[in-house]
Amino acid sequence: MKIFLYLIPLIFFVACEEKATPSVIISSDLKRPIHCMKLNKLADDKELLSHLEKLYTFDDSCPLTLTLSSKKDIVCNSTNNMMSKNMGKFPKSFVKLELREGMKVEYSYYVDLYSNVDEDDVEEGFERLKKDLIMPKGAE
Repeated sequence: MKIFLYLIPLIFFVACEEKATPSVIISSDLKRPIHCMKLNKLADDKELLSHLEKLYTFDDSCPLTLTLSSKKDIVCNSTNNMMSKNMGKFPKSFVKLELREGMKVEYSYYVDLYSNVDEDDVEEGFERLKKDLIMPKGAE
């Protein structure tokens, strides 16, 4: 019986931890697997951008441009979100990887995070992009 009483708090901690679910959009016109990407180096967070450059050899002559967007310490002062923010369901940051050819979005990966974005989150998003676009089917 005592063991059961010790397990109850543990169940609450494990059950309440959420894994963010990314939203992925892939254009039906995009031919896969892709063979190159160019990196848009205008991201605000140079640390995350530098980490992304270590994960792949980008080609500046490629027509497909990958853009990294992220934001940390999101604060919402709107009263519309007061309940979700107080209940702990309000995201603290996000990561977005967007692949474009010209102005057309060919691929988009977006995830809300309940902690500040870090290199692991960017790497997880890029691994998903590689799985979706770079790796040929059956090579997984």
